[in-house]
Amino acid sequence: MTPKTARLATTQVFRVYIKASPEAIWAAITRPEWTIRYGYRVPTECDLRPGGAYRSLGSEAMRAMGAPAVVVDGEVLEADPPRKLVQTWRSLWDPELAKEGFTRVTWEIDPQDGGTTRLTVTHELDDAPKTAAQVTGEFQDAGGGWNWILSDLKTLLETGKSLGEQ
Repeated sequence: MTPKTARLATTQVFRVYIKASPEAIWAAITRPEWTIRYGYRVPTECDLRPGGAYRSLGSEAMRAMGAPAVVVDGEVLEADPPRKLVQTWRSLWDPELAKEGFTRVTWEIDPQDGGTTRLTVTHELDDAPKTAAQVTGEFQDAGGGWNWILSDLKTLLETGKSLGEQ
């Protein structure tokens, strides 16, 4: 563990305000036709009932670089559309990350005034320092973590295009 990794909080909170309805945000985080359009651009399968499976599938490009067919897995603990999703979450694309086991992610979707919605992602990372570094964007060549994913999601919902699109 590096000194920088050792300083990362075991619970990380990421918050973004999006000019979109709670229903649009819910669809974007739970439906594969949306999850392929932002962030790591991978289809996500989510059985939205307690005990249901959560899986993010590796893209062709990821698999060509040696990633497994399933890059993130977990279990749905609570689903209250379009307000709250609680799930376990484990990175599988790197054996060291996978060994840290399951962490917990809570998505809270709160409507605000003026057609804006606050999306809060809370990632509980007890005993998972490498995963904590990864989801904050500390790893080189591994994307930008939650900040990048949520920025891309916001851009897509507000403009119809992701950050990488012209």
